[in-house]
Amino acid sequence: MTSSESGAGDWRLVVQRLRHDPRSVAAVAVLLTMAALVLIGPMLSPYQPFQQLDITHRVHAPPSTTHLLGTDAYSRDVLSRVLSGGRVSLAVALTAVFIETMIGVVWGLTAGLAGGRTDSVMMRCVDAGMSVPRVLLLLALLAAVVQVPVWLLVLVLGATGWFGIARVVRAEARVTRASDYVLAAQALGAGPARLALRHVLPHVLGPVLVWSTLAIGQVIVLEAGLSWLGIGVQPPQASWGNIIGDGTEFIASAPWVSLAPGFCLVIVVLAVSALGDGLRDALAPRQLPRT
Repeated sequence: MTSSESGAGDWRLVVQRLRHDPRSVAAVAVLLTMAALVLIGPMLSPYQPFQQLDITHRVHAPPSTTHLLGTDAYSRDVLSRVLSGGRVSLAVALTAVFIETMIGVVWGLTAGLAGGRTDSVMMRCVDAGMSVPRVLLLLALLAAVVQVPVWLLVLVLGATGWFGIARVVRAEARVTRASDYVLAAQALGAGPARLALRHVLPHVLGPVLVWSTLAIGQVIVLEAGLSWLGIGVQPPQASWGNIIGDGTEFIASAPWVSLAPGFCLVIVVLAVSALGDGLRDALAPRQLPRT
């Protein structure tokens, strides 16, 4: 059996384990349902997320058949804003995690395969980055910008979250580079790029996949917190974070404004965390089950 056939068989086994894990199946169902709602929902919604319907008579209208989740302080339909904001929040999280994963994988592979002084210098940079709390770093970078565009928010989130995955990939690369098949490929003249992409990278995809899945939930919470503080996604564009912020002042008189996006946020983060745990257990079945 070739290495590619073996790898495909291993991934089929992982998928089979996930299919027999009720926690992972439920998490995937929740995430697919939420993704369908935020992608299709805004197209089916009768209101625009930024539309002020009736600033005189529909301010903080409670949930009803007309407005299933009520309206906010500007008479905007909360359901329309939650669906539109979910699309923004999930897009920001997925793109930011993709960026930080790519940076971390490239950095970790380079450090792990290079070794020596290069490895030492690169990992000292990682240690320096991890020594600064990410929230403080984000606040320092974004607070200096008056109006934070979405692309800048995504870039900053991605550029400040790759240190952990870089350490994971570097450790896996150092172990894999000492394997017999890697040494044989190197003796046959395989260059650094071929060694990294063909022989080392496939063996670090498992930990990278688990880390990336868990990172999605973390970035969703970070984006929501920054938007709630007013330095994330800027109004009138909706995100779950700034919708929660809009309703914080009126939590006693109009709780539906904050509770609806807050519920979606919690459900998605819990589902992503459950799927990440399921992936970790499926990739390492001999690990003792978590209590």
